[in-house]
Amino acid sequence: MTTGAWQRFAIAFASAFAGLLVVGGWLSASSWCWPLYLLVGVVAGLVAGSGRGVWLVWVAAVAVYPAAALLGLPHVGVAWLHWFALTLVGACLATAGFAIGAAIAGRSGRGRSARTARAPGRTIGWPLLIAAIVIGLAGFGGWVGYAAVVGSEELVHPTDTWPHCGTPKSEFGWAYEAINYDQADDARLAVDNPGLRDCTTWGSKAGDEVVTSDGVQIAGWYIPAANGEGPRGPTIVIVPGWKSHKSEVLKYAPPLHEAYNLVLIDLRNGGRSGGTETTWGLREQLDVRAMIDWLVRTKAPTWIGAMGNSMGAATVVAEAVDDPRVEALILDSMHASLATSLGDGLEYERHLPAIPSAWAMVAGASLRVGADLTSVDPVRTVGRLGDRPVLLIHGLADMLDRPENSAERNVEAAREAGVPVELRYCEAGWHGHVIDECPADWATWATGFLAAAMAR
Repeated sequence: MTTGAWQRFAIAFASAFAGLLVVGGWLSASSWCWPLYLLVGVVAGLVAGSGRGVWLVWVAAVAVYPAAALLGLPHVGVAWLHWFALTLVGACLATAGFAIGAAIAGRSGRGRSARTARAPGRTIGWPLLIAAIVIGLAGFGGWVGYAAVVGSEELVHPTDTWPHCGTPKSEFGWAYEAINYDQADDARLAVDNPGLRDCTTWGSKAGDEVVTSDGVQIAGWYIPAANGEGPRGPTIVIVPGWKSHKSEVLKYAPPLHEAYNLVLIDLRNGGRSGGTETTWGLREQLDVRAMIDWLVRTKAPTWIGAMGNSMGAATVVAEAVDDPRVEALILDSMHASLATSLGDGLEYERHLPAIPSAWAMVAGASLRVGADLTSVDPVRTVGRLGDRPVLLIHGLADMLDRPENSAERNVEAAREAGVPVELRYCEAGWHGHVIDECPADWATWATGFLAAAMAR
């Protein structure tokens, strides 16, 4: 190989390495990374001028991850497996781009001697070009499969659940009734977890008093209203979100405790409830229905409202569509569509491209549970609530469900269908933490809304 050829290969390697590092390290959160990876390869191929240098892309790809770690790119250590997989896919796409770039250079005569300049296309053969493109498509398809398998596993079988396991008594000194489990076990739970803010166990599982139509045991708490109105008084069912349970949503109880009886629920696959899969509201709506059945059977309240956080809000809407017993809904930090929500989260938390990753995750999760999770997307269900009032509460700082992708779409869907809806924003509110950032506003919004709903 001539000195000029080595120089071109060195520059091609440098361009491939720099391109893969920039796209993977700083631009991977955008779905534009896919054509950009291809473009990196095209540039490197044009510089090399020969298909024989395609191996340079893979050498560059191997060098990218250690370089990113040395540079301290923040997401490399947090989600290194995802990032490394994305880099390999980038190398596949860059390989296809390299072949295209080298073919273009060959056609133009760049990088060839005068002796071969009259033989267009000999710098790279069609078999190599086709093989490189197949590698690129296979890599992209591999990423889709990776997202569908690994991502859907986390959706359906989440880890790192909410660590708190406090009770109404331990948190606020309130009397309460354990629903569908032995309340004495709460004392044992406190012994097993001396720090109720960092629990490793959540006590015994639910019994058979509250069981869903598909056979899942559901646990919860019943907290009587402070005003002493009794079980016939208005009652609010509070539903937690993904990776969460009734202890986490205790924070919503103080503004409502004075005037309303409260029911806090553990959804399936969380807290003390049974079940082994999380289905993002699709089957969790059965959990809420079973708890409302228990509430009506044992307490017979005159009025029932529901409040849900994040996935719990989507669950509340899904249940209320076919359950007229739910007369008003407060929906905090609710997504509009699961795929869009996952895409926002992938870009912000994992620095991974939303497209096609989010849709692959939803498709994989739907296959795992045997049903379409998007059928309970709030943007598709909120318009079916009729004349029941809805209060949407959202944080402007929510990057997991950006307001324009969630709250505003839900409001538009509700208004188009004639559903009475209000939207309140907390400027500093983060996903699921609006009440933490705007506690006074949250209390005012919620209590005012419920009072107006009851007066209808």
